[in-house]
Amino acid sequence: MNRIAIIVVMLLASPLTEEVSAEAKVLKDCNECPKLTRIPAGEIDIRLPPGALGRGHNVGYYSRVTFSQPFAIGLYEVTNAEWLACVKSDACDSLELDATQILQNPVTQVSWQQAVGYTKWLSKKTGQIYRLPSNTEWEYAARSELGMNRYFNLKPADVCAYGNVYDLSAENELEYGLDTLPCEDKTITLTTVGNFLPNSFGIYDTIGNVFEWTEDCPNPGGQGRGGFPTTGRAWIAGDCSLRGYRGSSWLSNEPSYLTEATRFKDLTSSEEDLGFRVVRELP
Repeated sequence: MNRIAIIVVMLLASPLTEEVSAEAKVLKDCNECPKLTRIPAGEIDIRLPPGALGRGHNVGYYSRVTFSQPFAIGLYEVTNAEWLACVKSDACDSLELDATQILQNPVTQVSWQQAVGYTKWLSKKTGQIYRLPSNTEWEYAARSELGMNRYFNLKPADVCAYGNVYDLSAENELEYGLDTLPCEDKTITLTTVGNFLPNSFGIYDTIGNVFEWTEDCPNPGGQGRGGFPTTGRAWIAGDCSLRGYRGSSWLSNEPSYLTEATRFKDLTSSEEDLGFRVVRELP
């Protein structure tokens, strides 16, 4: 093999090539728009146990959800900078503390209605269909084929490499008396997006930082057999005064196994550790 051929092989095998390939998958419809990545079609088993939080993942009913079409989802949680672009267009509300928040922190203290308003602004601005993810889309993208539990088969000591959670360093500083994960993520409270390792789909911060709104209303059929949407779409029938949220936050260290079917908040809620990321439908 001559020298030129060797150099070509080395370049093809280099980490730089992997970075370029990853960047090529990123979608961005406008300068102010969130970066997105394409999630392939596939399947996921969603747990539907009849009982309370904390059951083992092998207890209760399962429903196989099939995503027949790919979709795009935000690489990161929507940031203050991205929200402020919507505010400047008079399409989103000016939120408390906007002037003091770090621009690349995820936007927080935003209600479900306000988050939906932001997706409508993006849709109008870009001509694409933006919305909040369904519960199952969020779970599928976040788990990225890595398992059923909250920390996606990571050992507790390894979680801090992937997300900003309530860890030893947070407890040492804040002394809230909460249970901690046995690791240190080097952050105390909310932090900028993308500081931790991504999952295998290339998505950041599905563990920790802020909880994230989703589209779904509570589904009565979700607590037993039948009635659960198996297409990946949101359940938006019945009483929709509650809406879904997923993930965890810098304040949380939740049980390893959580009940996906019962995670909802009042749609007017706005909390310091609650934000969102967007989905864009693909043709």
